[in-house]
Amino acid sequence: MAMQNPQIDRFSWAIRLSPLLVALILAALWIAGAPSPIPDLRFSAPVVARPGTTIGLRAWQLAEDDGGYTVVASPPVVVELRNAAGMPLASTELGESLVHGREGRLPIPGELNGTLSLLATAQIDGEEVTVTRTLYVRESIDSRLPSGRTVTAFQAYELGPIRASNSRRAVELLDPRVEEGACVPELRCILSVWVGGQDIRVRLRSLAGVRVDPGTVRPSHGFARFPIVVSDSEGRVAVEALDPNGTLLAVREVRLPLVPGGIVARASAKGDRIHVDWQQLGAPRAVLVDVFEDRRWVQALSLSPEDPYLAAPGPGAWRLQIRADLFSDNTAGVSTIVIADPAGPNRAQAAATAVLANADRRGLDPLALAILDGALPDASIEDAIAALFAVPSFDVVAVGSGMSSRLGVDQALELEQERRRWQAAAAIFLIGLIVAAILLRVELLARARAHQLLDALGDGTSPRPQLPSSGRGLWAFVLLVFVLIAVLALSKRWF
Repeated sequence: MAMQNPQIDRFSWAIRLSPLLVALILAALWIAGAPSPIPDLRFSAPVVARPGTTIGLRAWQLAEDDGGYTVVASPPVVVELRNAAGMPLASTELGESLVHGREGRLPIPGELNGTLSLLATAQIDGEEVTVTRTLYVRESIDSRLPSGRTVTAFQAYELGPIRASNSRRAVELLDPRVEEGACVPELRCILSVWVGGQDIRVRLRSLAGVRVDPGTVRPSHGFARFPIVVSDSEGRVAVEALDPNGTLLAVREVRLPLVPGGIVARASAKGDRIHVDWQQLGAPRAVLVDVFEDRRWVQALSLSPEDPYLAAPGPGAWRLQIRADLFSDNTAGVSTIVIADPAGPNRAQAAATAVLANADRRGLDPLALAILDGALPDASIEDAIAALFAVPSFDVVAVGSGMSSRLGVDQALELEQERRRWQAAAAIFLIGLIVAAILLRVELLARARAHQLLDALGDGTSPRPQLPSSGRGLWAFVLLVFVLIAVLALSKRWF
């Protein structure tokens, strides 16, 4: 029996143990990449604020139930306002929402000016979890919260030109607006048509997906109001102006702003309180309400159908956004309430001024200009205010999905795991090189041993026979396998 080469026996254990060693490396890499058990606390707050005002705050926890489904929890949350040195300047404990999470507001001291931070802290499963947000406080700072809805081209507000049908009498004004800002399929909304002081009648005719009353309406104080219901994914109507005898004078087409699955909201002042009325598909449910002053988020609260009132925030034009849950900014209902300042202009003029403040973005509103010029009678103030904010309220101010307590942790863990992946790949490749080198050495020694045996058995004159090719290049195949495993170790999907 031929004796084993001691040089081969010396490294045979490395070949036998290499698969087990690679498996251990991959198992350790997979375990190290397991999700972190740190709770996912979410915190939503404005980025900018003015001194002496308030800011709206929301916080919630994303967790999993026993079935593995994501649920929203409401752990107690305390929010602190801190300066650059970390000293607390103001704090508040958020109250539990009627819908999701925690909510409230935080007063900003009047003497502040600079870059501060908001720190939301919660005790979850005996562990203190924090989320930090930067807050820029300036006297003249403007909000940069994004606004707009994600809708199709057939669901955005579009107003066509006035087309005259009778050249003997011109119709100069025919301005239709949805008072709620947008319609929701299968829910009632109000189309208000401003005609000014013209002696005409107004009629609606459905062009696509709208149920309307076919009768004519005589305007009251310059406004003709129509209850309508959109029954499709698109709504278009023709607004027709008629003379007192019923002769068609002009027609104007309008594509109604539409928010599928949204909320239709209306608000009205009742003394020192604001009454919020909302409609949504299905049974009445509690809703989240975010209060904005000129796109600055100043308060967060929730209302139930049994108690739909909130305290009046003071003089000014206040935008209320009503949504079903934390994740439905796009389908929120919008209503604007105007509270007059006893020492300032009346409600209609305050509303017109608020609308014209955005004229550089939306264009001048003829109704707002007419109010400021005193062309509208006092009796039409409520109708005028409802029509003023009709088109601008189609958009929503997005407050976002909140900053997570896991954000910085997940980024650090991902960087650490990336480093582990490269280390594991390098180790596996090195093991492959060692095993391939051993196999190559074994192959060379085997070939040399075979040649020696052939030379010893031959007479030295006959040509040396070709050795069988079986086993040649095994080292290259093994190295390729280890390279593929090293590439697998770099995969973010598995590790």
